[in-house]
Amino acid sequence: MSSLSILSDAAVGSTRDYLSFERYTDPLIEILSDPNAETPFTVGIFGAWGSGKSSLLQMLDEKLEAKDPKGFVRVHFNPWVYRGEKNILIPLLHTLQDTLEEDVMHRFTESAKKIGDVLLRLGADVLLKRLTADSVSLEKLEKLEAKYLEHKGQVESQIRKLRLTLQAEADNIAAKGARLVFFVDDLDRCEPEEIINLLESIKLFLDLKNVFVVLAVDKEVIDRGIEVKYSAFQFEKSRKLAVGAEYIEKMVQLPLQLYPLHKKQILWFMNRFGPGEAVKPHLSLLESIVLPNPRKIKRILNILAVSSHIADQTQGIENLDRSLLARLAVLQVQAGDLYSQIVRMPDALFAFDGLAADPPTFDVHNPGTFARFGARRDAIVQLCKDYYRPESFLSALFRGDEITVGGKKSTPGAFSNLRPDDLSMYLSMLGA
Repeated sequence: MSSLSILSDAAVGSTRDYLSFERYTDPLIEILSDPNAETPFTVGIFGAWGSGKSSLLQMLDEKLEAKDPKGFVRVHFNPWVYRGEKNILIPLLHTLQDTLEEDVMHRFTESAKKIGDVLLRLGADVLLKRLTADSVSLEKLEKLEAKYLEHKGQVESQIRKLRLTLQAEADNIAAKGARLVFFVDDLDRCEPEEIINLLESIKLFLDLKNVFVVLAVDKEVIDRGIEVKYSAFQFEKSRKLAVGAEYIEKMVQLPLQLYPLHKKQILWFMNRFGPGEAVKPHLSLLESIVLPNPRKIKRILNILAVSSHIADQTQGIENLDRSLLARLAVLQVQAGDLYSQIVRMPDALFAFDGLAADPPTFDVHNPGTFARFGARRDAIVQLCKDYYRPESFLSALFRGDEITVGGKKSTPGAFSNLRPDDLSMYLSMLGA
């Protein structure tokens, strides 16, 4: 194994199921494959940033392909690619059309053509395109459109026709032995209001028989989107939370929460990647201070591997304590705001060191204990008050190894033996 082992953040398939996602995919496969399953049906895969939602979607897609390659039309839509679009429905329908045209058996050529006709009408009708983007209910859309159509001397509702067309094509696809499954990923990357617009378009136009939708999103992002889009309503705080929950209930029939790594799984997870020689000695330390988030863990391992390699090749710093680099890498990834403050005021790190020491040498409520920081004292005291919590990972990160002095055991701060100049060197290895 190379001493420099770098991990990709790309979604992984079922051949590299490091997170035991079969426990999620197997019941979902049964639901999607059940010929008696009632539709429309939406699955919400909820999890924090970096929890593995994209990997789960990819595994589910692979398993559907393996189980019944002809039984599903699997439409993969990434709204982040189309961020800034006035109407996210348009690229969603384009993606559906492309997927239908790519069927190797050419079963859905006619359906693809009809979807293309709808897109031509929507694309040519600029006002109608704007209406579908800015409004949220079928009733409201048709009222607005009625005025427009009356002005044009038309009587047919294009919006209702769009729903009917989509339902008819979903039925045609089902009659040929397949069901539509929409995979919607990377919602977390979009602006909050864009997320709500897409969800409302899905509810309005894809809530159809013979159609499944699988959404991957962080529920907190939905809450923020609702808060942004409906801020004019000025809901009370408690009501905002209820609105978010009600919104999800209306959208999603099966909410599926991805659980973070269990504390006992973290070391196992890191070892699965075959960490390089520069990282292996610090796995036990990392196990005690990293958060149970797969993406963050990968980033930390990558930073430590590369910074250790650079230190090895740089004259004068090859003897840097790699365990301190590991601690700073964790701080940079898991508490970026605090890390940025410490880069600006490096000696603030010694204050956190003192707070974590046993017995503590600092009292955040007694500014006098921070006198050594001179003019920066008040800023550093405030920083400690804002960020430090004894129960957080910061306590373990800043606490060093137990030592015995004069027969008494104590636990000093991890960085307590560093000089300020040395600390600046460590920070320069990782950057701001």
